[in-house]
Amino acid sequence: VIVDAMTSGFWSVDNGGVKDGDTVIVLGCGPVGLFAQKFCWLKGAKRVIAVDYVNYRLLHAKRTNKVEIVNFEDHENTGSYLKEITKGGADVVIDAVGMDGKMSDLEFLASGLKLHGGTMSALVIASQAVRKGGTIQITGVYGGRYNGFPLGDIMQRNVNIRSGQAPVIHYMPYMFELVSTGKIDPGDVVSHVLPLSEAKHGYDIFDTKMDDCIKVVLKP
Repeated sequence: VIVDAMTSGFWSVDNGGVKDGDTVIVLGCGPVGLFAQKFCWLKGAKRVIAVDYVNYRLLHAKRTNKVEIVNFEDHENTGSYLKEITKGGADVVIDAVGMDGKMSDLEFLASGLKLHGGTMSALVIASQAVRKGGTIQITGVYGGRYNGFPLGDIMQRNVNIRSGQAPVIHYMPYMFELVSTGKIDPGDVVSHVLPLSEAKHGYDIFDTKMDDCIKVVLKP
């Protein structure tokens, strides 16, 4: 948990430049997104909004991280809605979803034909929900090529894009310090603790979002 999701969540906030008084939108309430929400408060954010479409994950985020929640299926244009409720857009939008988010029918077809690399919905929402001169931090994994990338919207509004993979080894000592001093509790992200013999079941319920699964820890 500490090596993977917690460190990636902290790096997302750190690399995204979240600072005192910022309004931050976190796209995705999986383990990385949940940790990112925690660290936004630690960095001094004044407002944190979590976005997802799985209700139990949204409720978990609200309960454990004290964030505002938005189900993107409840809005015809989630990006515009987020821009409206933040009065011009968030200072930082963290994409903790990547290409494995919920695909539209067209994206599903194009991905099957190898013309597209999965969904781009989180990036589109981010480009609409970030303020002028704000930052989009891309932590979710992307690959391949993408049609309709909103580059014009990003460039014309002076939006910064930061992305990459978290250098977890360099952050781990600080993560252990945060846990040992009680500033961060990584345990509330873990929903299931299973023996190693049930690894397949653990992967299945995580992948299919069954049994209110958020994070599985396997024990030998």
